[in-house]
Amino acid sequence: MLRRFRQHAVRAGWAPAEMARALTGSGRSLARIDFPAEAEECPVCCEELRVHKTRTRTVETFREGVFEAREVLKRCVRGSHCAVVGSAALARLVRPHQRYGYDLVVHVGLSRYLAGEQRDEIRARLEREQGIALSAGTVSALCDRFLVALELLHLARVPNLRVAMQGGWSLHLDATSDKGKGGLFVCVDGRRGWALLAGRIPSENSEHLEPLVKRTVELFGRPLATVRDLGEAGAVAVAFLREQGVPDLVCHYHFLGAVGGHLFDDAYARLRTILRGSKVRTDLHALQRDLRPHLATPSLPGRFGEGAVRPELAALVLWLVSGDGRKNAPYPFGLPHRDFAMRCQQLTARADAWVPCPRTQPERRALRHLATLAGRLDRDERVAATLSGIAEGWRTFEELRGVLRLADGDLPRGDVRARQVALPVTELERLRQIAGDVDAYKTRLRASVGTTSKRGRSSSPEAAVLKYLDRYDAHLFGHPAFRDDDGIIVGVVERTNNMAEHFFGSAKQQLRRRVGRANLGRDLQQQPAQAALAANLRHPDYVRVLCGSIDNLPAAFAALDSAPGDTHSLIRD
Repeated sequence: MLRRFRQHAVRAGWAPAEMARALTGSGRSLARIDFPAEAEECPVCCEELRVHKTRTRTVETFREGVFEAREVLKRCVRGSHCAVVGSAALARLVRPHQRYGYDLVVHVGLSRYLAGEQRDEIRARLEREQGIALSAGTVSALCDRFLVALELLHLARVPNLRVAMQGGWSLHLDATSDKGKGGLFVCVDGRRGWALLAGRIPSENSEHLEPLVKRTVELFGRPLATVRDLGEAGAVAVAFLREQGVPDLVCHYHFLGAVGGHLFDDAYARLRTILRGSKVRTDLHALQRDLRPHLATPSLPGRFGEGAVRPELAALVLWLVSGDGRKNAPYPFGLPHRDFAMRCQQLTARADAWVPCPRTQPERRALRHLATLAGRLDRDERVAATLSGIAEGWRTFEELRGVLRLADGDLPRGDVRARQVALPVTELERLRQIAGDVDAYKTRLRASVGTTSKRGRSSSPEAAVLKYLDRYDAHLFGHPAFRDDDGIIVGVVERTNNMAEHFFGSAKQQLRRRVGRANLGRDLQQQPAQAALAANLRHPDYVRVLCGSIDNLPAAFAALDSAPGDTHSLIRD
């Protein structure tokens, strides 16, 4: 109402002082709105209600701004044994005995947890656009109210959510922390991407995970399958579902990552230590800086004398440092230290192709210096031996990855443009084919391992891969399909835990945006677990079940407060 008045007043050309005089009375600085109790009969004894008293408080809402609410309370004529009746209209705007309206709580919560805004950004925008001045502590308090109300509404809508999930769902489990701090465990519906339950955990032990998994199943029913990493705690946490016949699947990405770690960890750590000790990268960065004067002002003498250098020489140094500029795949799918050492070995051929003769004096000197830097690795015998060991394991790793058909687009935060979206029936058949290929690959490995063991090489990369395949064979395949009421396949359980990985990646990115820090250990400790549920508001199908639309969220919070129920508190480490 106040907002509409201000809009019309601005169109009519009223000055702020004129609007203030129209809205406020003598001696008041705020507009006053009366909220009489609407009821005419006592809800307990049905007798007539009469005015009992008035109660005034300052209210701040996002739509109407700041105003003075005068609530006219009524009481039954029979006496004090019946409750006092207040205004339902005011109760829909603001919680009893509170100052800040539901729509302001929702606006602050969405700005904080969906838009990733900092507290000062929220405060400045509210004061600039709405004339609402909040302290940083008040913003934090409103965020807490938002999370508590969202969790209560989420739990209140569990029956509705279960109806929406009748086509089946898969339970994806994952936990995150930052340098061992702020442990958070989330149960995600892998088919829809909804966070179903989140909880704080001091460590990834089964005694902390299992109660949360059981609570999720109690609320939302039994899933078609569970998808987890290779941790023993996760296996124990879903053991009760496995006993009920629910497929217990491990993520193919985590499986390959564990195999790669077993094959490369020691050799790759040695290579990393060698490269750091050689300081080749540090000196290459210095060379990049030394080449800039020769590119910008070749008439002035630089480190390599007077004269110009071609941009191709600077590009050659940049290629040595950064490769082709693409983002490295996560370890062990990408080995950037190995790739750097191999680029240094290719320097001579690249230099002849990129900076052909004739060359200027600065180019000759710079190339000699560049060859000296790369030669540090050639002169270190450990580099060649370490690269040879990595190469042997890499061939086996890439062979296993090819059998599992896990492309770069299937990795967490991988290039989605490289991912092919298959029809559900086609994807189900593809998984069956991959399972058959893995069985055939295991047969070949057994024959190969038998041959190498006779030669005294029982610890070969093939033997390590076969050990992992035998250990997790029962958990790699058997992905069930989602079917509609007519039995038509409409989806297949994902074979990776990317849904949960992306969930945590996005959540941490938002948290870094809010707090402005890279190290999130302390912030994860202070952020309530209920913040994970706020990510569900990005899913239109979830919002439709929860409250119809985001615009209806304040009304849903108000309806929740008007009904008696359990109260929840936020848990921080």
